[in-house]
Amino acid sequence: MADLIPVVVPPQFTREGNTNHLHEHKPILVGRPYSYGTAGFREHADQLPFILYRIGYLASLRARTTGKAIGVMITASHNPEQDNGVKIIDPDGEMLAEEWETYATELVNASDEEFPTAVRALETQLNDPPLGSTGSIVVCGRDTRASGQLLTQAARAGATLFRTQFEDRGLVTTPQLHYIVYVLNHASFGPAGEEGYYRHHALTFKELFDKLSKSLTNYTPKLHLDCANGIGAQKMRKLERKLPNGALNIHFRNETGVLNHECGADIVKISHKAPAGFEDVPVNERCAVFDGDADRLVYFYKKEDGQIELLDGDKIALLIAKFYKEHLSSLGLEDECTFACVQTAYANGNSTRYLEEELGITPICVPTGVKHLHHEAAKYDCAIYFEANGHGTVTYSDRFYELLERSDSEAAFRLRVMSRLINKIVGDAMADLLAVELILRHYDWSVQEWAAMYEDAPNKQIKITVFDRAAFITTKDEQKLIQPGSLQVLIDEAVKRRGEKARAFVRPSGTENIVRVYAEAASQADADLLAAEIARATDDYKDCDSDS
Repeated sequence: MADLIPVVVPPQFTREGNTNHLHEHKPILVGRPYSYGTAGFREHADQLPFILYRIGYLASLRARTTGKAIGVMITASHNPEQDNGVKIIDPDGEMLAEEWETYATELVNASDEEFPTAVRALETQLNDPPLGSTGSIVVCGRDTRASGQLLTQAARAGATLFRTQFEDRGLVTTPQLHYIVYVLNHASFGPAGEEGYYRHHALTFKELFDKLSKSLTNYTPKLHLDCANGIGAQKMRKLERKLPNGALNIHFRNETGVLNHECGADIVKISHKAPAGFEDVPVNERCAVFDGDADRLVYFYKKEDGQIELLDGDKIALLIAKFYKEHLSSLGLEDECTFACVQTAYANGNSTRYLEEELGITPICVPTGVKHLHHEAAKYDCAIYFEANGHGTVTYSDRFYELLERSDSEAAFRLRVMSRLINKIVGDAMADLLAVELILRHYDWSVQEWAAMYEDAPNKQIKITVFDRAAFITTKDEQKLIQPGSLQVLIDEAVKRRGEKARAFVRPSGTENIVRVYAEAASQADADLLAAEIARATDDYKDCDSDS
């Protein structure tokens, strides 16, 4: 029984003894609040050893209560290299159940003295789940950050406190670990492990590739790929080697430098500039960009004027939506198959108009964060969700597959294959890239033809560091502030001065003490001015706290 096992924490994984990967003592004082957010916990790596121990324990408890494999992914995605983070992956490959997010927050905020009591209370609350139950295992993966190995050791120590099996999968992309966990719990889905991931995606890609025309006028397989100096570099190379000859000609860039430094999807999306290392790329050639853990994907190409044309998550979503809508229509399933495109407040206004006016799809707007998008998407037979930052996927119901089984047409075949190729579990830059390339090949489109689907409304984003992000409370769709209400008044006034095509909002980050300003207007100059004006107004509220 768990209550007979002493809760003895290795000194280096306590708050008082917290020690980083450079063997430096970094004690963590009680009183600094931690919150399990949309991306789990994400902090400077120095703060994480004690957190990883506690999350390792919680993951093992989750595994024991479910009798299934649970994932622990150590990554800070697009954050700077000195940061790191951790999130738990549930048995279906999805984010941690909301109730358990509360457990995570409570455990991490406990003092060293309170932690053993908190563990005992949680064990009792959950009816003392059995030790070493069949199928219970914690599967851990990490990105390329230097702190990752020590944090894996901390997670292992926490997970094995109550004798739960722990498996270190080493360096993997975040989506790969989601896939690995899902397959461990659903063996019929596909081949297991990292190698199984490559086989599954390469063979599925080949199925559709072999059926597509090789006589192309506008599409070219040449692609420049910014790997953000992250884990996606080595993993995409492995996947590319398994693809059919001539399918893709990838020119890999930013593979081994400083993680996310002047490169990666977040930098390109926010700055609207080509990443470092792309100075010699010719104009009009298709470029793709991963983030640090390869769960985000955006595209761009250089223009003659030295600027770039960005094809972000909105453009990816609309390309996929066009493909699916046309195929469902040709099968006569428009009325029978519920189909949706889910967006957030960051979706470009012109993308929303294109969905409504050109594709006849009314988009659903939900709060920022994959868990909100995924939850809404799961309500439909088939739903596409992408955040503008490039994180997204397509979800499917069992009924979707049943409807497709009625037909042996090419349209049904293409949808069946695409539904296996796209990682339905979570946003996956590598799988999404393969899907985008096949759809472009299907339409025989150049990147310029894809970009011409609609012209982005000019926009600007600005980040502002604040004392307490919890002081900024928004409406459900995050397009208005509830608190501070006086700041929303200033935002409304600023937007009104920029004309009818202007819109703007301020929302807190789900992972850091920052707020983000987003502004759109009729011209880039107006968008820049609107964002700057709202940023100045927001800066006056940066010292607010949630108790004031």
